[in-house]
Amino acid sequence: MKDKTFRALYHIPPSFVEHPLQKRVLQAVGRNQESMVEVIFRVGGFGTYDVSTITFFERGTVLRHIERSDRSITEPFEFEYYEGEEAKQMRVAFHLLGTNWWPTVFEELEGVRTLDGTQWSLSVYTNGTLIHEHHGSNAYPSEWEQVTRLFGIS
Repeated sequence: MKDKTFRALYHIPPSFVEHPLQKRVLQAVGRNQESMVEVIFRVGGFGTYDVSTITFFERGTVLRHIERSDRSITEPFEFEYYEGEEAKQMRVAFHLLGTNWWPTVFEELEGVRTLDGTQWSLSVYTNGTLIHEHHGSNAYPSEWEQVTRLFGIS
């Protein structure tokens, strides 16, 4: 896991803003030119994966996009758009995770070796530039429950 990124290992498409369909959605809601912070959370294991992207816009709105590998072609992803108090609560919840203080790599305890477990990554971009990235294989931050809840991945 140290030599390859989660995205390369699982052939996951590029981040939310780079995907043409999602770009059209951003244009439709009038947010494509606004500066933003984009957080991409990927979780996978044993042939399945979920990718949840939360985009925080400078005007205070938030867009959450979830793509699940177990969805059919007719329902490939979910979008949720937040404004006002809901958007503020999402910003606060993300800030409280303290991801900027997390180590880059989360590793299993020494002597423990899990096969076919869960791999995950969390990447934070500002206006398309990677700010920090974290990942783990069967090892998680202490805020794991809050992370999965915020990103809508169980």
